[in-house]
Amino acid sequence: MSGTSDWTPERPAPGVVVHQPRRGFRYSADAFWLAGFALEPDVPATAVDLGTGSGIVAFLLAAAGVQTRGVDAFDGWAEGWRRSLRDSDAAPTLERVDVRDVGGRAALVTCNPPFFTADSGPVSPDPFKAVARTEADATLADFVRAAARIATERAVFVVPVDRETEVLAHTAHLQPSRRLRIGRKRVLLELRPDGVLTEDAALERDDPRVVAWTRLG
Repeated sequence: MSGTSDWTPERPAPGVVVHQPRRGFRYSADAFWLAGFALEPDVPATAVDLGTGSGIVAFLLAAAGVQTRGVDAFDGWAEGWRRSLRDSDAAPTLERVDVRDVGGRAALVTCNPPFFTADSGPVSPDPFKAVARTEADATLADFVRAAARIATERAVFVVPVDRETEVLAHTAHLQPSRRLRIGRKRVLLELRPDGVLTEDAALERDDPRVVAWTRLG
């Protein structure tokens, strides 16, 4: 997808322009919830966003002053990344890397992984939707293990509520420190080395705290 008509710009925050495919995949509120939750209670120095897709979370973190690296294995995002970096003031580093091969360390790791397993049903014919929604080669366990390997201070995930147990089964030395259920379908999990649970709550999508995350910047 390289033609000028194949991509459309969105402006989710001041200084941030994210190009997405004109048809098919679009980022959702989950990305804003993830970034907003991850920026509480303080702004980390460095971050890695695993499975960054269009780069929306990486751009939101970078706009908040975080030195951010976004990684994704799908090469279809390359042109969108180029356009987004050209048009944005925020400048994360965006790289095509398989999550199982990501190296380095960062204070924060964020992740909005594919929500559905490979055997969960039909895969979208749109390649951008397919890789964003359904596991291909890398599984949720691979994303969690990568986060545990990279994060020096904390890792933050947004996942369907029915996959929370799966996340916690692969966290190694990371333990839950905050848990927020958003509506009926999503849960935000913050994991820290040897963490102690300090927040465990349920919020509706129209809660002021949740709404504020969609207005980052």
